[in-house]
Amino acid sequence: MGKAQRNRARSTGNVMRGVGERPRGSTRPPDEPGDPHLPEFSVRQADALRRHCADAVRSLGFRAKDLGTHIAVMGGPFTGAGAQLGFRAIATEARQLPESEWGAMAEAIVRQVIGAAVQGSTAPGSIGYAGPALRERLFPRFVAPDRMPPHQLIEDYTYAKDVAGLPLIMAIRREQASMLLSDVHLAKAGGLEAAWDAAEENLFSAGLGEAQAFMKDGTAVLLLESEHPQQASWLAYPERLMEHFGIEPGPLGVFFGVPALRMITFSVIEESMTLNGVESMLELNSILGQDELAPLSPHVYWWRPGDPVRPATSFEDGHLTLTLPQTTTERTAGAGGNAEEAA
Repeated sequence: MGKAQRNRARSTGNVMRGVGERPRGSTRPPDEPGDPHLPEFSVRQADALRRHCADAVRSLGFRAKDLGTHIAVMGGPFTGAGAQLGFRAIATEARQLPESEWGAMAEAIVRQVIGAAVQGSTAPGSIGYAGPALRERLFPRFVAPDRMPPHQLIEDYTYAKDVAGLPLIMAIRREQASMLLSDVHLAKAGGLEAAWDAAEENLFSAGLGEAQAFMKDGTAVLLLESEHPQQASWLAYPERLMEHFGIEPGPLGVFFGVPALRMITFSVIEESMTLNGVESMLELNSILGQDELAPLSPHVYWWRPGDPVRPATSFEDGHLTLTLPQTTTERTAGAGGNAEEAA
């Protein structure tokens, strides 16, 4: 599902209805038809923007295939169907620039993004900073399960934290790219404890992204969205997130979603929550993560004070299964629902 479909879902309520959304700007000339995947641009403009991106990929020695919603990058470490290069960050920049500058802008961002991806798929190298200069740039960052070979995570990132099955590591930001902090860089950051302390403090002090509320089937979901890949990392710190909003979760807990690195969703579980509400969150996660450059997880996660964050959903034989404490399971799945009680 492309951005146009995502926008339609938000406005028509096919999935969830957005509340209090702000209109986005547009560079599309009024007399030109909008592109189906980048509706803020005309077909001509979107084609030009995608062409700039594909040319930038090829200039780096990789193959590029324009698939409308993204560029498939193939060759080198990008095996199989290749990596996906989304257009969100590039389109955001393009809206602020004249068309004559799109080529140089696209080339700069593509070089940063692909350079970081290649760095993440090879042996760790120099990260470029040390001491306070490194610590002030650190932030917690999840690694999507399919974006790093398991052996590399085990060998190079032994310090990674497991958050409901998602590995949480540290990184620094360089423009549009993330440089991952491996074991060999920890000494330059002052050691593991100092690095984590700095990364977490940087996350908390940076605050949260733009908030949008969605409602369907009596279920309210809040989406927090930014352009920084640290946003989803709040899943590892649910107490701080709830504290930020002044929320005191009840005994049923809170559902979370992390469809992409730059997004987190949550819904406080009320007595009225049903399995339909969980399914709506799954569908929303699917739409939000569909054309993202850095998708993370389609699943829903659960937490309540005193308990760790844990996966709440899985699919078995094509059926949705919940794994929750008994009280929450009974409330959301109902008697006879397809759910399992967590240990």
